[in-house]
Amino acid sequence: MISVLLLVLCYFIGSIPFSYIIVKIFKGVDLRTVGSKNVGATNAGRVLGKWGFISSFLLDMLKSYVPLLILKQSYSTDFLLLCALFLILGHTYTIFLNFKGGKGVATGLGVFLALSPKSVVFALLVFVVAVGIFKMVSLGSVLAAITLLITVLFTEKNSNFIIFTFFVALFVIYKHKDNIKRIINGTEKKIGEKVD
Repeated sequence: MISVLLLVLCYFIGSIPFSYIIVKIFKGVDLRTVGSKNVGATNAGRVLGKWGFISSFLLDMLKSYVPLLILKQSYSTDFLLLCALFLILGHTYTIFLNFKGGKGVATGLGVFLALSPKSVVFALLVFVVAVGIFKMVSLGSVLAAITLLITVLFTEKNSNFIIFTFFVALFVIYKHKDNIKRIINGTEKKIGEKVD
């Protein structure tokens, strides 16, 4: 019973739409109606600038990192993976915004920072380099997801963790399908491009 309650709690924590809240408070705008219409840190950055992106990203990351770090003291890896899944699903399908949420990158990062920090190093490096060169967070996110999966394959021995990472990486890539189309078409927005 406690396990079920923890999973429900993880979903609700993951569902807190920080990007939406921050943009609504400081700009009075519904994030679902501007830019990419995505309720995530990148779109918050388009509306509020760099500080909007950074604050939204950090809060979305911490809402998965902190609960998992706490639960890590008392529960098995397999249960933690279930909690992680519910945190990510809460973020991407938030009950507070009619199940329309972000793409899971920041929340996913929080998950892996808590459960397998060493696997995040190369993924973060690829993300930073890709964004630095191409100025597209979406491209950096997709490449980082692929890098994370490859790193986990070589560094982790828990088969359930590897399977979990495979599906998280696949899910992140799927959530970026529209971005991938725009990247191919040359119409993807770059860092610094604001919306009115």
